[in-house]
Amino acid sequence: MRRTAAALAMLAVLAAPHALIPAPAAAAPEPSPTYPEVGRGTDFLDHRALLAGLAEPEWYEANIPFLDVPDQEIQDVYYYRWSTFKRHIRYTGSATGHIITEFHNAPGYAAPLGGIVAAAGHHVYEGRWLRDPRPIDDYLTYWLRGPGAGPKPKEDFVNEDTDDWAHQYAWWAADAAYQRYLVTGDASFVENLLPDLVRQYDKWGGQYDEGLGLYWSVPVWDAMEYTASSYETDPEDPYHGGAGYRPTLNAYQYGDARAIAAIAGMRGDRSLAETFERRADALRDALHRHLWDPERRFFYHKARADLDPEQKLVTTREQIGFVPWAFGMARPGTERAWAQLLDPQGFAAPYGPATAERRSPLFMKDALSGCCRWNGPSWPYSTSTTLTGLANLLNGRDQDVVTAADYYRLLRGYALTQYKDGRPYVAEAHHPDEPRWIYDGKGHSEHYNHSTFNDLVISGLIGLRPQAGGKVVVNPLAPAGWTHFALENVPYHGHNVTVLWDRDGTRYGQGKGLRLYVDGRLAATRPGLGELAARVPGPAPHRAERPSNDAANPHGTGHPKPFASYTGAIDSVWDAVDGRIFYDDIPHSRWTNHRSPNPEDHLGVDFGVPTRVSDVRFHSYDDGGEVRAPASYRLEFLDGGAWREVPGQARTPERPAGAALNRVTFPELTTTAIRLVFAPQPGAYVGVTELQAWSPAAGDTSLDATVTGQGTPAAVTTTFANHGRRPATKVKVELAVPPGWSAEPRGRTETPVVRPGGEFAVRWRVSPPDGEGPRPDVHPVRAFATYDRQVRAVSAYAHVERELDPAAYAKVEVEDTFATDTSAGYTVHRPEGGEAEPEITVGGGRFAGSGARPFFGVVAGPAGPSSADAISVVTAGSFAGTGSAEDSVFVGWVKDQDNYVTAWYNHTRKQSGINVRVGGRFLDTPGDAALTLAPGDRLALVLSGDTITSFARTAGTAGGSTTGGAPGEWRRLRTASIGGTLATPQAREGFRHGFGLRGTSGTIAITGLEGRSG
Repeated sequence: MRRTAAALAMLAVLAAPHALIPAPAAAAPEPSPTYPEVGRGTDFLDHRALLAGLAEPEWYEANIPFLDVPDQEIQDVYYYRWSTFKRHIRYTGSATGHIITEFHNAPGYAAPLGGIVAAAGHHVYEGRWLRDPRPIDDYLTYWLRGPGAGPKPKEDFVNEDTDDWAHQYAWWAADAAYQRYLVTGDASFVENLLPDLVRQYDKWGGQYDEGLGLYWSVPVWDAMEYTASSYETDPEDPYHGGAGYRPTLNAYQYGDARAIAAIAGMRGDRSLAETFERRADALRDALHRHLWDPERRFFYHKARADLDPEQKLVTTREQIGFVPWAFGMARPGTERAWAQLLDPQGFAAPYGPATAERRSPLFMKDALSGCCRWNGPSWPYSTSTTLTGLANLLNGRDQDVVTAADYYRLLRGYALTQYKDGRPYVAEAHHPDEPRWIYDGKGHSEHYNHSTFNDLVISGLIGLRPQAGGKVVVNPLAPAGWTHFALENVPYHGHNVTVLWDRDGTRYGQGKGLRLYVDGRLAATRPGLGELAARVPGPAPHRAERPSNDAANPHGTGHPKPFASYTGAIDSVWDAVDGRIFYDDIPHSRWTNHRSPNPEDHLGVDFGVPTRVSDVRFHSYDDGGEVRAPASYRLEFLDGGAWREVPGQARTPERPAGAALNRVTFPELTTTAIRLVFAPQPGAYVGVTELQAWSPAAGDTSLDATVTGQGTPAAVTTTFANHGRRPATKVKVELAVPPGWSAEPRGRTETPVVRPGGEFAVRWRVSPPDGEGPRPDVHPVRAFATYDRQVRAVSAYAHVERELDPAAYAKVEVEDTFATDTSAGYTVHRPEGGEAEPEITVGGGRFAGSGARPFFGVVAGPAGPSSADAISVVTAGSFAGTGSAEDSVFVGWVKDQDNYVTAWYNHTRKQSGINVRVGGRFLDTPGDAALTLAPGDRLALVLSGDTITSFARTAGTAGGSTTGGAPGEWRRLRTASIGGTLATPQAREGFRHGFGLRGTSGTIAITGLEGRSG
């Protein structure tokens, strides 16, 4: 292979192993602030006192509005709910940035990276009041353009009526984005999303009934299973409920249509604005014509004609009847519906409102028998929407049904609901009449993020009503008897707004009455409670910043890859880079060196490619007991194969702090790995909930690296795109590859300018080191760009995949086609679980297991892997084909019934996954891959140190699947980290190349087992 001198010089810089590369001649950017700058504001409240008991108080001081009210429960829940929101902000990597999670541990029906769209509208409404806009910017982009907008199967488990994750559940995408704009004043962001918002709206068209002019939905895909309308419309399947026309999706679409019209008007697209205004008007007409009952004075669910030819409205009022007011959809004359909110036979409840009216025979049906019934329990998700609608009604229309006092009473009841054991707490659902959460699964429901509360306090109780244009309006719904309240330094249109009520002027010492401040200056006053408005300057334009955390890896495999000298028995190094920051034990997400015998231990990150580093942070875990802040630490980088202490470190704080963020900044260097070396306090251990390595990057450009095909040399294309409003000049792109690899550009890597909307693409040829064997590895590559002299752009990791070739593992340890009876060399173990051991027959080219009732056997072969570089392969023979739950074959390494490392294929589900059992306990190896195997196809599991990867090779003939690869090629399925389970000779002792057979009934067979080591 011939390479030019220029290419070789570049490769020496980018691919030198563990090299310390000097910074470019231009000065490196200053480290970005740890938290957003608050700016000018007021200083009437004692912020640190209000944050007492919260870990990392600096985050709250920089991000949230501060509240002081004479209702202690509302105030305590307010700060608690900000702590809940904070813990659900998850950083996922440079490509997607942040998402907002619903559960701490994503369930199987979640979208990629763990998002669930059901409560996304609530997340945006709540998070729009944070000073740092990036989490919500990223989150909206995730659902509208990123992985959340990607395809999903049209299956019942994840909604068979829709084909992408952003439509798995109904939600109000455009309305939420527009309402966020009303707080931030960032018109360019929401205008840029307009095409995506239109596409999101139109994709609900498959559920639009032109005859009625309404959208239909299934209750469960409103995130509302087991509702009263579900029991009534489909009593055989109340989990789903019958498809029908509901106030929910129709109100969401109305709100979205109004929002799209407003955003189109901002962009000057009058035609689009008028189109969506007409859509909204037509939808409102249809809602009142078909879903409003003038006699019962309420909005109801109406069954679809195929379920009820008469299409009657259901008999039970449900809290979803208030949803139209949350989006300004209900017309004058419908206000009497709100009387039901206060009626003891309606929705009124001490811990309510209830989700269905009490007078209904379906009220609380089966609600105490298990999650999740929305036919009476108090549900924060629904309470949030109802109180949003009530605040809208009280602010927008004269009526005599409900008052501001009712709003406060309901909000206070909602606050009292959010307690457990005397402390603020939120789970999934609460008993409407008793002080207890009824849906509160351990390790699942804690600090559940599926609702709003703080938005209801800010925009409802205190009454800061976001507006378009340079105006701030306050109309408090606070009780007339309150002597004081304050909401301080609300981030609003790039400024700080403070609302102060002091009846006699003695609480805050600023004078009597209602006062409104903008950037610390008094802007408007009035003597009593009521509406108050002031002008706000326009937001100052700024270049968007989007720093990249180069250590984050929420996938739990590949690079960046964490490592440690010692890890506590119940902890994981992967938890330290998963993007989640938890300072307590719920959920368990941290690394510790608990029980380590070492005087020092390290935790580090292998970036896989040379990476510029200048800002390392760790969020320490400190339980106040055995795990405490370290006594000291040092930060080291890998340089030429040796670890050296990073020079020029500046630490904040100077001494290590527990349950806090610790930051180290230093002159920029380039390395493939960094590590923190900790010395613990006497008698204690060290813990880290998150380790980060931040690099500066701009948010108005993007950089992608795309690998074409499998195998090496690989073709990689890097694409720099300018999304900003000004040209990017002197753009230079580099491709970082693993040590020893080479990256040769196929053209220029620099360009003088990339204009707004333009791109600059470079093609590369990436090759492994000469003489490296063809292992089935995935190797990282990553692109970096500089422009405007020192502004940065970084790509997400891309991966060059080496194809699997079993013959590359030279040492053959097992090779059996079962032509004769070789059963004497095999041992069958029956894992605990109530299943029988299969009846085994061997010979005639088959190893078969059968049974008339459920059976499961893991089979250890005649020999084990001689190294931690090994492969086991089975060839599928036949499946039971009964359509029962289990019809599965396994492959891997087996020691006994409590210790096996396997990949599995379930022929009924057409899925493949990984099961690893060590000492009778399963390791966490989530995620399945779609797969179909036919007789003669092969399933393999590859061991590489502390990592296993499953592969399948299909013939592409009848019943075979070639998804993800051509017939005859090995397709990568799943990868999992297994720690030291098979990493050493001692750990591998007793393990054998093996397989498993599991069935509900019938016979399952394989026709070959092959085991090799490198």
